[in-house]
Amino acid sequence: MRKLVSLAFLLGSFLSSWSQDFTNKGKDFWIGYGNHVRMFTGNPAEQMQIYITSDVNTTGVVDIPSIGFNQAYTITANQITTINIPRGAALVNEGLYNHGMHVTAQKPVVVYSFIYVNAVSGATLCLPTATLGKEYFSINYSQISNEPGASYSYFFAIATDTGTTTVQITPAQNTLG
Repeated sequence: MRKLVSLAFLLGSFLSSWSQDFTNKGKDFWIGYGNHVRMFTGNPAEQMQIYITSDVNTTGVVDIPSIGFNQAYTITANQITTINIPRGAALVNEGLYNHGMHVTAQKPVVVYSFIYVNAVSGATLCLPTATLGKEYFSINYSQISNEPGASYSYFFAIATDTGTTTVQITPAQNTLG
C-alpha cells in the first residue's frame, strides 16, 4: 500500500509540474480600443473605461503615447480603480494604428476594459504581455443591429515589440476596406 501511495504522489507531482502557468495578473498590459456602433451613429457617444484591481496596494500608469494621454493611478487592495479612456484612442477603420494603451503597475494587477452606451456594452479580460501567444484565430459572425450599416465584427493584432512583428491576416470573407 505504501508503494501505491508513493507512486500516486510522484505521478501527481510530475503532472503538476507540466501544468500551465498562465494568469491574467501582471504588471504590463497592451490593450486596443475597438469601435462601438455609437461612434458612427450619433448621440450619446460610447465610453471606454479600464478597470484595474489587485489584492495588494500598488500604483501604476495608463499611457497612450499616440494621443498624449498619461494617467497615473493608485490601487487600494481589493478595490477597483476606473480610468476613462479618451475617444481619440479608438480604432475606427481597418489599418495600422499606433493607439495601443499601455497599462503598467509596480505590483501585479488584473485589468479589464469596458465599452458602453445606453443598453449596449462589451467587456474584455486583458492579458498581461508575458502571457500573450504567437498565433490566434478570429472567429466572427454576422452582426445584427437596430442601427443599419453600423455593426460588424473586428479584431486587433497587438504587437508589443518595436518593429519586429510580422502579422499575416487571411480573411475568409471580404472586409470593409
